[in-house]
Amino acid sequence: MRKQIASFLLIAAVVVWGIWCGGQYFNEARVSPKRLSNPPDSVIAYNAIPTEGELPFFFPGNPLIFLMSLAALIAAWSWARRSRKWLALSTVIGFCVSLVLILYLAPLIWSIDREAGSIPAAEIIARADAWKFGNRIRLIVEMFGFVCSIIALRVWSAESNEVQNLAASTASE
Repeated sequence: MRKQIASFLLIAAVVVWGIWCGGQYFNEARVSPKRLSNPPDSVIAYNAIPTEGELPFFFPGNPLIFLMSLAALIAAWSWARRSRKWLALSTVIGFCVSLVLILYLAPLIWSIDREAGSIPAAEIIARADAWKFGNRIRLIVEMFGFVCSIIALRVWSAESNEVQNLAASTASE
């Protein structure tokens, strides 16, 4: 039963990573270019868009990539051999990305949103450029974390099949 839970958590981690990376890619490709196209004016205009009915994505989703990876790592650890390094790498990346978002990128974008129009435009532009650069680096690292989670699941599945085949051949002898 515990092995089935581990398999479920591995699949869930891959799904969460995929949803997160898809959302981040969409944000980078479609939202950020409009929001930060001409700061501070574009930021002020973007912030004026009504948000009624909007659901939270970034803060529930970001810790979830780490927590799901960690849960999968813990649940699968005793059976995983070759997949351990991929499970651990995915978890470490999820943790680091969460820290970067919480400690640097989120406060930076909040300061841009909050202070656009009230501090010099050059400062908002500098912050926006720093945020865009940091966000792109984060997106690349997140994509690598997603790939690590896929490899972990693939290697885990192969390991599980090998163990099952070995057990079946031993039982038939």
